[in-house]
Amino acid sequence: MSRRSRNTIRRRAFTLVESLAVVVVLSIAVPPAVSMMVDAARTQADSVKMTRATWFATSILENIIADVNSDDVNLGFSALDDSNAYLTTATTGLNNRLSAVIAHYSGFGLTHSVQIGALSDSTGAVSGTPSENVFRTITVGVTWTNMNGVSRTLNIGAVVTDL
Repeated sequence: MSRRSRNTIRRRAFTLVESLAVVVVLSIAVPPAVSMMVDAARTQADSVKMTRATWFATSILENIIADVNSDDVNLGFSALDDSNAYLTTATTGLNNRLSAVIAHYSGFGLTHSVQIGALSDSTGAVSGTPSENVFRTITVGVTWTNMNGVSRTLNIGAVVTDL
């Protein structure tokens, strides 16, 4: 083999020093990059869970508002007087009517609660004058566990009336 062809072969290959330099650089650069990707994936998953919680809470709240405005004799604003019956009555209670929606979001690890406030006046306080107490505050809370194992709750509320 000529001298020129041996130099050409030598120039095409990596030396041991170059190979070790690559390994050292990669061992320094890869762990932080992987850590950033894991953090980004957790953040994205948490954003998805927050979005699902928002959809879930909004869906429940919209159904309550529709019930308040319903002409059905079992619904309407007066149905909120007995919040337990409104929420849990077999076949006609809100939880039963929304069972498919609740099951769907439960599959994602979301749970919900509904709080129906007492009759209050326009300021949100219970007035001494019953005719002024024509509003109720409805709060829907959705709870889930984020990617760090911390329980989070999203509350969405509305004020409803029969005026």
